[in-house]
Amino acid sequence: MQAKDFMTQGVISISPEHSVSHAARIMLENHISGLLVRDDEGKLLGVLSEGDLLRRAELGPAAWRSSTEKHYASAESFTRSHSWRVGDVMTRQLVTVGEDTPLDRVAAIMAVNEVNRVPVMQGEKTVGIITRSDILRAIARSVPDITAAGEQAKRRAVLTRLSDDLGLDRESIDVTVEDGIVCLWGEVESEAKREAARVVAEKIGGVGCVQNRLRVAQS
Repeated sequence: MQAKDFMTQGVISISPEHSVSHAARIMLENHISGLLVRDDEGKLLGVLSEGDLLRRAELGPAAWRSSTEKHYASAESFTRSHSWRVGDVMTRQLVTVGEDTPLDRVAAIMAVNEVNRVPVMQGEKTVGIITRSDILRAIARSVPDITAAGEQAKRRAVLTRLSDDLGLDRESIDVTVEDGIVCLWGEVESEAKREAARVVAEKIGGVGCVQNRLRVAQS
């Protein structure tokens, strides 16, 4: 899955010269939490999100003053909280992805940068946007791994996943399958890996039940 498979196209954008109140009305009317900010040539300049509007002067002094309550915010923060122009309030440090970026990479980029949305680019052109809701949609559409029929095929699939996904040593674990029930045997280094091994086995298509008999190594 790539960014282009889950992005929202026809993204609503706004000019940096528009007012903040106008931007807020657009977000409310369209039930969205952010807007792309573009110039007259369509160049992406930034993003205006709900988070950018939390420290606005319209909400009262506590929203934009410093935590000391005795000093005002910095000059930059003052401008962001009082200016009526979108261009003064938007986030300029853009985090973008290409349309061919794998979806797991998109999710990792969003998590590392602590952003709720990323514009999707085709060269210099903005072709869409991916939000956390789109990531949730991908999760909702996911299905267990499909494996070949037969207990030995399931056994090999579980062993492969335990090795590839968790780095478990095949010499220290074993898997048996009987009547659709998968049993995990052997020793792992922590309770967290023991639980993760169960999750790995449950993700294999056709597995009806998992009996986790892995032991946690004594330290």
